[in-house]
Amino acid sequence: MTPRIITAVGSVAVGVLGLGGCGDMLPQVERIVSLRPLAMRVEVDEPGMAEDAATMAEAMPLSTATVVPLFVDPDGPLNAARIAAEVEPVWLACNLQPVQGLFGCLSDALPLAVADVPECPPPDLAGFDPSSGMLPTTPSPCRITADDPARPRYTVPIDASFLLGGDIELTMVGHAPGSGDTALCLAQLLGADDPDPACVYATQRLAVGPDGALVQLAQMFGVPAEALPAVPDPIPDPDRHPRIEQLSLQAFEDASDEAPMIAAAILATGDVIELPWGARIELEAQAREDDLQTYVIPRDDGTFTERDETYDARWFVTWGALLSPTSNDPLAKNTWRLTPDEQDDTEVPPHALATVFYVLRDDRQGVTWTYFQVRVQGGPPSDG
Repeated sequence: MTPRIITAVGSVAVGVLGLGGCGDMLPQVERIVSLRPLAMRVEVDEPGMAEDAATMAEAMPLSTATVVPLFVDPDGPLNAARIAAEVEPVWLACNLQPVQGLFGCLSDALPLAVADVPECPPPDLAGFDPSSGMLPTTPSPCRITADDPARPRYTVPIDASFLLGGDIELTMVGHAPGSGDTALCLAQLLGADDPDPACVYATQRLAVGPDGALVQLAQMFGVPAEALPAVPDPIPDPDRHPRIEQLSLQAFEDASDEAPMIAAAILATGDVIELPWGARIELEAQAREDDLQTYVIPRDDGTFTERDETYDARWFVTWGALLSPTSNDPLAKNTWRLTPDEQDDTEVPPHALATVFYVLRDDRQGVTWTYFQVRVQGGPPSDG
């Protein structure tokens, strides 16, 4: 039976392959066997940003952000043109209340007809009366109008829910390449119906803040201080995406500890290298430790608790044996063997090309990734 392709909702991004029945073995979490969204990155525009600065992952009202999804399949990552042409995504925005978990905003609004979801309007301050002590509200959910459906841009509105700790829930609706229909998938999602097996759904939080800066913005608009929550002092910097400083490898002839080293390389994203079947690859991914930020959590008594970010990384492969799918250190190490794993159907990878992906997240909304490919030379030794 052909596996169903349905994504599960995650707190930062989505990317869990839905599975078919018929007694099929469940794919390992690190195994790429079909179309799969591994991450979604929200990049906030920051005019005048230094060239070497980390990209913001948190947006203030009236800021514009670009959503960059990472879709992969057994052949590697999908570029923007393939996402637009083959997945045909549409995007929804919903104002997420502090008490709602990710996907809670849209799910609480269902069922809806497609015609009942308006296009997201541009922010408009006309008619806003600061003396009322009330901030505007915006339609939620709404449909994002995107010139590039693979890289939609969204301008954060001004909405009262953001002052209470709310964020924006972004939901992508698409379909598996070669099957399914996005319009049908959208209607089924909004109607709270069972989805077609080829539907692909993904959701991502667009963090609005920092909270203290939101309060200052409201004060600038004339909202009375007594209507606003407490402000931390100092106000923390906006959340920013982590950065991968370097991905490197050392390759050895086989899996044994005595095997000679046959290659070493520092890898750029998308590099393709040639290595023999059976090689053992020792991988190191170095993230910047100074990208881990300190942020604050409000308490009920009006005070704040400081927390330090941590890393949570995932490794994925299209073929071969990976030692571990996870890492939580700035220096992540792993071992990849160019031999078929128990879930590989072929002795060599399709087209002799295997891919490893490294997705690095922090424990807020920051995420980044890299990947490289190995062109596998030769195959298993013959019995003779």
